Amino acid sequence: MVKKNLSMDNLIIDKSKGSVTINVNSRIHSLDSIIAASYIFIDKAYVILDGEPGEEIIVKLNAKDKNADLTDLGRSFNNELINYSFYAVQTQKTLPVRAAMIQRAFLTHDEKKSEKSEKSKSYIDDPYGIAIPWEKKYGKKKKRSK
Repeated sequence: MVKKNLSMDNLIIDKSKGSVTINVNSRIHSLDSIIAASYIFIDKAYVILDGEPGEEIIVKLNAKDKNADLTDLGRSFNNELINYSFYAVQTQKTLPVRAAMIQRAFLTHDEKKSEKSEKSKSYIDDPYGIAIPWEKKYGKKKKRSK
């Protein structure tokens, strides 16, 4: 006798429908992380999100490929969820550093120097001599005699 529904960790696999349901604790993973992880799977499965954002989000993946490994699909979703949650945490941790770098870049920009360099560099200036017309550089074409 083959079981139609298998329950593993936070996965509920329904082989008859070709779907896997993932119960995500939204107190651990942000809604943004859940949506980002879901987006990765839109090529492999039809994605349905449901639930209460403060408590639990239910993600249902209906596999587009009838022969898809549903357990692998669900576990891959969990891995992507951890990936995006980690990214969100790291982004918050490094926010002050990134803000300081951008602030430093703006503060070190000297408007007087940039104005001088922009004025001295004109489209008319040609330090490499590439704007010289062909005739001026090599002379006029000579007519070939037949």
